[in-house]
Amino acid sequence: MRASTAAVAFVAAAALGAAWPWFASHRAQATGIQPAPISTDYRQRDRIIAFEEAQARLDAADQITRRMLASEYLQRFRETGDLNDVTRAHAMAERSLALQPLGNTQALGVIASSDIVFHRFPQALAAERASLEGDPSNDSARAQIASILMEIGRYQKAEQILNHPSDPEVDPTWMSIRARYDELTGNLAGARVLMAEATQRVDRMISIPAYTRSWYHLRDGQLAFEAGDSQTATGEYDESLRIYPDNAMALLFAAKLYRAHRDWQRTLAAASRSADLYPLPQALGYEADAQRALGDQEGARRTDALIAAEQRLFNVQGINDRLLAMYYAEHREHLSDALTAARSDIGKRGNEIYADDTMAWVLATMGRWKEARVYSVRAARYDTADPELQYHCGVIAAHTGHAGEARRRLSAALAIDASFHPFYADDARRILASMPQ
Repeated sequence: MRASTAAVAFVAAAALGAAWPWFASHRAQATGIQPAPISTDYRQRDRIIAFEEAQARLDAADQITRRMLASEYLQRFRETGDLNDVTRAHAMAERSLALQPLGNTQALGVIASSDIVFHRFPQALAAERASLEGDPSNDSARAQIASILMEIGRYQKAEQILNHPSDPEVDPTWMSIRARYDELTGNLAGARVLMAEATQRVDRMISIPAYTRSWYHLRDGQLAFEAGDSQTATGEYDESLRIYPDNAMALLFAAKLYRAHRDWQRTLAAASRSADLYPLPQALGYEADAQRALGDQEGARRTDALIAAEQRLFNVQGINDRLLAMYYAEHREHLSDALTAARSDIGKRGNEIYADDTMAWVLATMGRWKEARVYSVRAARYDTADPELQYHCGVIAAHTGHAGEARRRLSAALAIDASFHPFYADDARRILASMPQ
């Protein structure tokens, strides 16, 4: 898909340290302790959409078909990455809502999810709040409100919601969002336990879409990787791909794991396949790193050119700002563009942990250490147990006269995973060795 025109664009579901879902809730019932058969619903997506499009054309006042069609467009986007489907979903959901303004929570949920894709967080929050107002028992809307609040750095407000589920049988969506909160606020062990339980529940659901089920295993893998548990992470990424073979995000994070361990052949294979599905700067960057490590300098130059093209063609709405900023900062190139992208990201998200971390690291790479320190302190305020974030904060602390903090954070990064990054882990050891005891 690298030859795609600008009419078809792709969006990351991932910040550098975490991925997040754009789906609503999963109300299918678990049916015992054995895993359910894997759905192959994605194979019928185009046929279902074509049928519902035809039905919608037959009746201009059919709001039910329109909201169902909006959901199908959004699901196809998750599976294929075509942003045109997000635009279609939003428009169709708005049409359904216009036809049926009262009680149309599904249409409001699609509108919110579509706005999240384009980082229109205030609009997404308004849609979910309208959904909850229309149905105060809608736990899906309450959980998604908490999720959006975390996307814009309002963690205390999110915690207030997540501490009080109204449903005694807490569903996997709620559990996954609570796990995200725990991950960000320093309770990585608790996040892993909760996410594993949510994944087990999803695995027992008969009607769960394959992509959604795959996503839960991806999240298990991400949390395992952050904790330095590479064996579990590898197994979860493999399971994610077994369930949905074209999950580009599972391939992306598998490539991140292989890259951290300098397994360059497997890095190249996973990153190349991920980039062929969705040409995200993160996947292309891993591919270029592997090509350079394997001696393919010309291939790396071509891949770097694709990253520049992605910036021009696919990032018109700024949805990949963070990925571009971090790639440029790590490779110490196009730093003016990196700073512009980091500012754009933080402008949309406010005081959000990874927006702060991105801004801090770009400024650090530019040698603007005092400015970087302001954002670094904000990024580390919950002591998020992400070794790469801890490394960033430790380096900035070392350059701004906070030796004790630098030693603590760099040591923490290596204690979590001595091989958390192919270059930064060695640099952390070098800095620690150079510091007076």
